[in-house]
Amino acid sequence: MGRQLAFWKYEDGADLNAREVYEKSVIEGSAVTGLAMLPEAEILSKVKKTFREYERLDDYNYGGLQGNFTIHINSQSVMFDCSMRMNEEELNKIIDLMAGFGCPYYDPQIDVRFEG
Repeated sequence: MGRQLAFWKYEDGADLNAREVYEKSVIEGSAVTGLAMLPEAEILSKVKKTFREYERLDDYNYGGLQGNFTIHINSQSVMFDCSMRMNEEELNKIIDLMAGFGCPYYDPQIDVRFEG
């Protein structure tokens, strides 16, 4: 079993339930009113630069000695499905990368979105 890290950005004034956003946008891939559009190509490019020491199998799958991860991305949300081998330092690289796009981390395992 691995670890999932989910991210999205609310539009100004949006007040949405994080679990519902996770289920609709991240899992189902449905559009959710109140979520901002994300720059998908820019995010994928930043992942490629940040994780250049990993073997890049394609734009969405990376592997290395530190573990592996798969990116699930749509126009409003991103989820990183990470192996258990990825340590906190590597996971924090993902969290910091997405914070740079204004997207706080949501942990579906404990149902908490870490705002600010």
